[in-house]
Amino acid sequence: MLHFVFIVISALGLAAALGTVLARNLVRAGLYLVAFFFTVACQFVLLEAEFLAALQVLVYIGAVAILLMFGIMLTRNIQGDDPSGTPSAWQLPGLVAGLCLFIVLAYGIAHQKPIGTEFSWAANEVRPPLDAPSSKVQSPRTVAVNNMAKVVGDELMTRYVIGFEVAGLLLTVALVGAIAVAHREEVDPSAPRIPARATQVPASPIPADGPASIAATSPSAR
Repeated sequence: MLHFVFIVISALGLAAALGTVLARNLVRAGLYLVAFFFTVACQFVLLEAEFLAALQVLVYIGAVAILLMFGIMLTRNIQGDDPSGTPSAWQLPGLVAGLCLFIVLAYGIAHQKPIGTEFSWAANEVRPPLDAPSSKVQSPRTVAVNNMAKVVGDELMTRYVIGFEVAGLLLTVALVGAIAVAHREEVDPSAPRIPARATQVPASPIPADGPASIAATSPSAR
């Protein structure tokens, strides 16, 4: 049953990822991205990592995705670029790079060895048991699982504090940049620029004797 649920969630995640990449409308692409983040949270639940699932929903869906949606709305440009303008010479290298990245990730995940064991995840069908709570000496994996929230908080505030702060700063800069782009004046570069002097029409003096003299001096009257 768990395998079936995993396959269904994975298929939905792949469909949402493809929708994010292929959608022309940026708002729809952002909604597909939210769906993909939610499928990742569901995978964390299947792995019994409920705290990471909560972080996935709160951080990525509740902050990153919503910030991207605000940026899209503020720029007033929800239609993506024309994909036909992409040079065809870059399509094959991009496909090869994507396949290579997938192979590297698949190999690394399949051959990763859990802490304190000598076998990889591919050869293991049963989750390694945790140490008993009564044992005085516990493995690092048991400590990390039992204190998951504390361990994540300590790592974010010590080891990964610079990356965490830089990520928050970049998100703030992205929002400010979207507001600046949305409020600046849009100038059409293809429109011809007319000097200010040419737009001013000199006013013709009106004779003292009124419109009758104007009609008499006009070329048609002559």
